[in-house]
Amino acid sequence: MIKYSEIELREMISNLKLVKETSNNFELQDKSEIDLTTYELLLENYLKKEFDEWLINLAKKNGTTEY
Repeated sequence: MIKYSEIELREMISNLKLVKETSNNFELQDKSEIDLTTYELLLENYLKKEFDEWLINLAKKNGTTEY
């Protein structure tokens, strides 16, 4: 599986949404729609992983997840 950076995912999502908005029928081809959904899910997973790591580091540092 290809690993994308956060910036790459955001750019691909943005490009596909732009194509979707500017197309005549406001629909993407099936594969493009699947790609868009896949990239959105990958980005969501990426951001969740970053948040989880931040939360773990906070707990290690403070002994709690509270500020």
